[in-house]
Amino acid sequence: MKPLKQQKEIWVLGSTGYVGAQLTKLLIQKHRDGGFLGRISTLGHRTILPWIMQNTNFFMSSLGKIQVQKFVDYPPDTVFHCARLAGRTDRSRRAAAKQGYLANVRLRSVFENLPKAPTVVYCSGTLMYGNTVAIANEEQPLSPIAYARAYEYAERPFTRKEEAEAILDVRTARPAWILGSDSWFEHFFYRPALKTGHVPYYGDGHQQMSIISLEDCAGQLLHVSTHGSRGEVYNLFGFAPISQLEFARKIGAILGLDVKQIEEKELVKKHGKTVTEALTSNTPVTTMHSAWKDSYKAVDPDLDQLITKTLKVLSERS
Repeated sequence: MKPLKQQKEIWVLGSTGYVGAQLTKLLIQKHRDGGFLGRISTLGHRTILPWIMQNTNFFMSSLGKIQVQKFVDYPPDTVFHCARLAGRTDRSRRAAAKQGYLANVRLRSVFENLPKAPTVVYCSGTLMYGNTVAIANEEQPLSPIAYARAYEYAERPFTRKEEAEAILDVRTARPAWILGSDSWFEHFFYRPALKTGHVPYYGDGHQQMSIISLEDCAGQLLHVSTHGSRGEVYNLFGFAPISQLEFARKIGAILGLDVKQIEEKELVKKHGKTVTEALTSNTPVTTMHSAWKDSYKAVDPDLDQLITKTLKVLSERS
């Protein structure tokens, strides 16, 4: 793969999403610093982020309706696929997965028929491994749970092994729990702690979590493109696995609050089975690619400092 500085065009699909926006921000900064001299083309749907529209070659379209000609006019060296058709219920997620599958079949065909096929970095997730007995590396068989059940189907055109070994250079990235001032951390730990005066932990609290900061998730995605290998899978994580109970205690120590157990039946009643399955999942991860991991310099190398930083951002925003 070409070094970042030698690439002429990078695409980010899902550039206005949680991970995609952070990756786009990183690429824009690399461009300003002279580390990337080419163009950044981005695809977003529904969400409007002016800073992305101002600093990239931006297209607003759904994944399945982006015009093929755009990739001909702006041929990518690398495509970061961070786009996911979402749904609010299990039924709507299954419907979205079918649409996502068809969109990805079409996209793959487009990329394979370009004069020069791009490298594709596909952003998936570690819930694809399901509940594991031991710490999971990239050879762990897939057994998707919670949201991943639907998402796995949509990803197949890019992430199935037989597809990954075909014409395209596809590299699958599986981020662990992404810790930032949004998403699961805010909604299931920070806000409940402020409301109840206790930091919750879910189920028995013994389930192991692997965690990565949002900034390092974006950084490791970029690292997969520049230092990874064709057809490989990469688990993205920042720290050794930690039990959810210990994670809650770390939050409590910073906020000056005790922790409180939320039993599974209470969680199911309030949020449903899919959320419960995700929050009580046991999926600690590691990587077989030790040289790749060691060559990446972390933005957030200390979990306690990351939690403190994230809580500070949330507090200032409240």
